Amino acid sequence: MAQLIKLQDFISRYETDIYRYPSQYIRLKKERWDKINASLEDDHQPKISDSPFFEGFEDFDENWLEPEKKGLIGTIKGWLKKPKSNIEDINTLDTPFQEFSQLSADRKKSKEEIKQEFLNELFRFQINWASSTIRDYSYVDKRIYDDEILKYFLQHFPDNYLLLYKPTILVKKAPIELEIILISPVTTFCITVIESDEMSIFKTDRGHYWFELIRDQEIKRINPMLSLNRAESLINGYYKHYEVEMPVQKIVLSRTGYIEGEYEPSNTLLIDKRNYSEWYTRLRRLPSPIKFVQLKGAQALLRHSQSTYVRRYEWEQDDDEIDFDELLDEDKLR
Repeated sequence: MAQLIKLQDFISRYETDIYRYPSQYIRLKKERWDKINASLEDDHQPKISDSPFFEGFEDFDENWLEPEKKGLIGTIKGWLKKPKSNIEDINTLDTPFQEFSQLSADRKKSKEEIKQEFLNELFRFQINWASSTIRDYSYVDKRIYDDEILKYFLQHFPDNYLLLYKPTILVKKAPIELEIILISPVTTFCITVIESDEMSIFKTDRGHYWFELIRDQEIKRINPMLSLNRAESLINGYYKHYEVEMPVQKIVLSRTGYIEGEYEPSNTLLIDKRNYSEWYTRLRRLPSPIKFVQLKGAQALLRHSQSTYVRRYEWEQDDDEIDFDELLDEDKLR
């Protein structure tokens, strides 16, 4: 299941430490799945074998990034972060995992139903992490939980993909809303989804509009390349500034319709009903683990993303009185 590192303009835990939370998410996910399987075995039910939704668990290493990330400075920073890390670990218990603790207790459900409920539970868990930190949180519209495109990208790609879903990027303090950014270990994808009716045909054009043909109707649609070109330009600019060596690929995606026309945009994949299966299979089978350059690229984009949030009530009154550096110094003297 891909990791949701940014959702619209909500504050995200990943933007506080992009090098820590991906591995923590995988660890929590594995622990939760192991508990579900263990509860089934306790009730003399056969263990649910791992499906493609759970690829990579067997080789999970909690120190997966250590060789590339840590030098002497990184090690010292790790020591200094430990007290804070302990505080955050306690707070990670405040997640949707608590709310759905009975998922494994219903023995009447089939294995596939339990797997799907587990994925739905992870979906809500990810929205929680993508809209809150230990101190702050953003208000989440309930319609987000019913967003099928968001659910598709999270539930159909493995853990080594990082997703920014409709993020707001700040360019000279001006907010610019992008669409979908999917960062794989080797490529950053800017994606626009164009879908409506089954069997729709989208006619490409160089101008401001594309045309969607539905039976005998022709409907104007904003040319998706306008937003994709803007996203590509912004991402390449940030990658160059932060020395992130990763290619950026634009994608127009229509899983249910067809894309036709003489105009073929440069550096753009047109994925429709005819080649969708091949494209999807190729991305899912990418064997590479999460890479340092991938996290570096994600960090560059998160640094320039807008976040709208409020302070948690329990932090409001004491926030000005707490000096975390002093706490760390006192802790070292004990």
